[in-house]
Amino acid sequence: MDKEEQKYDIEQIAAARKKAADALVEYLKTFRPEDAGTDSKHALMGPVGKLLTRLTTTGEINWEAVKGFVLSIHKNQQKGRMPASAAERLDDTVRYLAELRALLPPTKWLKTVEDLDDEVFFRVYKEKLVGQKVWVQKEFQEWLERKYKTIDRVNEIVGPDYGYSSFKDVEDPWSVPEELDDDVKEFWEERKKTKKEEQ
Repeated sequence: MDKEEQKYDIEQIAAARKKAADALVEYLKTFRPEDAGTDSKHALMGPVGKLLTRLTTTGEINWEAVKGFVLSIHKNQQKGRMPASAAERLDDTVRYLAELRALLPPTKWLKTVEDLDDEVFFRVYKEKLVGQKVWVQKEFQEWLERKYKTIDRVNEIVGPDYGYSSFKDVEDPWSVPEELDDDVKEFWEERKKTKKEEQ
């Protein structure tokens, strides 16, 4: 531990950093990008990316101006109306970031902002992937039910080692037993065709 770090309470900094990261993720829940299907960092981070970029300074920060700037970005990038909770969550987020900055030496601030950017992106991206997986699993279960009508017919295909009690027990298409490979292929083909028709 260097001399500069010894002057600061590491546990207090860690707690403040966690609060800031959690607040950034919560704030992003109020943001709906214009293209909800994209998973680029720029699209997923939306106004938070601009917020963190604006904070990469060791000089004075006008926190109220930062809030106005970020709210303007949010409004312009938002699909549909911006929810009222966005301003409240942004207010909390900026307050936690200001508290964190007050605890850190200037030399650590820039690295912390960079780390927050990466951490928040990872959490938001992971949440999106998990959400997509759950959604695809539900689609697959419904598709199997339309095709086979009863779970007994699926159980005949997969054999006694699996023995699903209902369609809701069937895993996502990436995790089902290989006996369902043909069904998985058919599901993906139909899903792709449906998506094309919707465009």
